[in-house]
Parts: sequence; C-alpha cells; structure tokens
Amino acid sequence: MTRRFRHFIFLIFVAFFVITSAMVILFAQGYRVDFASLKIVKTGGIFIKTSADEAKIYINDKYVGSTGGILNYSNLISGLKPKNYSIFIYKENYYPWNKSVEIKNGMVVELSNIILFPLELKRVKVAELPNQTISKFSINDNVIKIENGNLKTIKNYSLPEGKLLSNEKMKTATSSAESISPDENKKLYLSSGQLWVKYFNDEKKDPIKTAGDKELITLFESPVKLFDWFSNSEHLLWFNGNELTISELDNRGGKRNSVKFYLNIDSPVYWDRNKSEFYFFEKAANKSILYKINFQT
Repeated sequence: MTRRFRHFIFLIFVAFFVITSAMVILFAQGYRVDFASLKIVKTGGIFIKTSADEAKIYINDKYVGSTGGILNYSNLISGLKPKNYSIFIYKENYYPWNKSVEIKNGMVVELSNIILFPLELKRVKVAELPNQTISKFSINDNVIKIENGNLKTIKNYSLPEGKLLSNEKMKTATSSAESISPDENKKLYLSSGQLWVKYFNDEKKDPIKTAGDKELITLFESPVKLFDWFSNSEHLLWFNGNELTISELDNRGGKRNSVKFYLNIDSPVYWDRNKSEFYFFEKAANKSILYKINFQT
C-alpha cells in the first residue's frame, strides 16, 4: 500500500467522520430528510393536555401514547415532520375528541384545552323547595334566588336545607343577550337566532385574534334558554329545545368538537361557570326539586 493511497484512505475516513458527525448533530436537533420533497426539514411536535388521565392518543390512526401526570394529564409527541396530522383521543366511557392540525418546521402545536366529557351524565339532587312558579333563578354562596315574574317577587332559600330566608318585591327586571368570557377577552352574544363570539384587543391573551374579529358559532331554530362560558374561556355551552350542547372554541382544522346531551327538563336553568355545574328543577307532588349536573374536570 503506497503512501498516497494511505493518505487517500485517511481523507475518506475524515470525510466520513465529518459527515456522520454533522448528521448526528442535525438528527439530535430534530432535522430529518423528507423523502417526499427530498429536503431536510426540522421536525416539530404536538403538546396534548386533557381533562382525563390515561386518554389514548392516536396520530394518523397510529397509537402513540396516553396522557398522564401528577398535576396535569399531558403528553408531548415529538419528531413529527412538517405536514397535516389527524389527532384522535379516546377514553372508555367518554366522548372521543379529534382534530386535524398542521405541524410547521421546528414548531410545537399546543392542544391544552381538551375536555373529555362523559357519555352518561349524573344528576345530583340538591334541595327540595315548595312548589312555585320559577321564572328565573341563580345560586350564590349556598343561597338560591328565585324570581317569580308573575307575582314580581324574589325569594331566597338556603341550600341544601331549603329554608326560606327572605321574600321581597322584584325590582325592574334585567336581561342580557351577551356574556363576557372569564378571561375578559371575548364576548358571546345572540343576534337574530345566531350565536357569535366577538374578540377584544388583547394580544397577550390571544395573539391570533384582533379587536373586532367575530366568529359565528351556531344557528338556532328554537328559542335559546341559556348560553355561557366554561371557566377556561375556551368552551361554550347553550341550552335550547331540551338539548344541552357543549362546544370548544378552537376551530383549527375547520372543526369544533362538540357534544350534545338530551335533557327532558323545563326552563329555567342555571349555569355556574366557576364550578362547572348545570342546575335545573323538576316538579314532584307539591315540591320543586333542584338538581345539578357537574362537569368539573
């Protein structure tokens, strides 16, 4: 073996070492070869946080893991090449969740407001009150305020005892066709049988939306008895035609996940957004029985 040949072999090994080292570094930094476009791209990821532990995650119909953790139920799926992915999240006895999201070069998509709702709702008896006409009611600090529009009276009862605390004349009745979100960054309002969201100007809370942006949420064919926000300001609910609908605000991929519950109840109803509790009355004999459904996650 000549000296020139040995030098040539040495240069080949040096070049191989440099190229291999560069490839290892690029691979460690998340770069991959996209054979479809024959380009080197930087991979991204999807951070998923759900309301339920051990929710199974599928990406493009392939199982990739489940949510878990002590303080929150989450999972980070990394090493995804830039393109669109179909995300499907499932847990037994819960409504599934799915959405299409786009991964861009080196970016992590955050899906942190995923609520999995149970297939079966559990109603809990709260209190028994005397049978009466209830036009409107609200609950605050274990006191229920009942308005009778016919008699123009307001009665306050203690919960859960059902003891009458006060009986007074109603002042001028007020009603609102809008609801400000808990984060005070958007407004839910009703207009001509249409439910809309209007965004305020706060780029720190939502850098994508600008002041005055509006989104149509849904159309109604029957009167709306209730519409409001969840405490996370990212989920809405409305009640009309004996149907309680809960919908996410996120419409990425052109879809809002929503669930419907048929409740054979009469209005009025009440929503406690801080506790995620839905209240309604049922009449039995000479009693008005107050029930609640808890959506706390």
